[in-house]
Amino acid sequence: MKITLGGRAGSGKSFIAKALAEKYHLKHYSTGDMMREIAMGMGYTIEAFSSVTPEETDRELDGKTEKIGKTEDNFIFDSRLAFHFIPDAIKVFLDVSYEEGARRIFLKPRESEAKVETEEELARRNKERWETDRKRYIKIYNIDLDKRENYDAYIDTTKLTREEVLREVERIIPTL
Repeated sequence: MKITLGGRAGSGKSFIAKALAEKYHLKHYSTGDMMREIAMGMGYTIEAFSSVTPEETDRELDGKTEKIGKTEDNFIFDSRLAFHFIPDAIKVFLDVSYEEGARRIFLKPRESEAKVETEEELARRNKERWETDRKRYIKIYNIDLDKRENYDAYIDTTKLTREEVLREVERIIPTL
């Protein structure tokens, strides 16, 4: 079983990926975790790094993703682009409004993310980061993250609890 889980900041990707990995004994990969590690090692927040990410870094991480997809099984990959590099996976996209995503993140900020004073500022930054990444991926790979046809399932998590999202994703994936 190969599952890719993409989506916007604050949509619940990390929680859902970890919960599925634990419940079904899947290996868990996260491009976001890999990027945060690189960014922090270079002294950047993830937002700042996103705007200056060298194309070589994108290609290196994407190459690792593709290799995992070709050589492994029984994993969930929390990544914006894994759906493209692992074409035989079940591809799920979790959406959320920028405002709700910011509210969720504001309640549990990560050390790797820039500090913000308000949820509104965070919503604006998340939208800017999404657009920066989206444009970069269009330029590098001609892939538009916003096209729903890229995914097998699309779930708007804005008004759902984590548990409701988890149940919805479990309904989508075949019994493991």
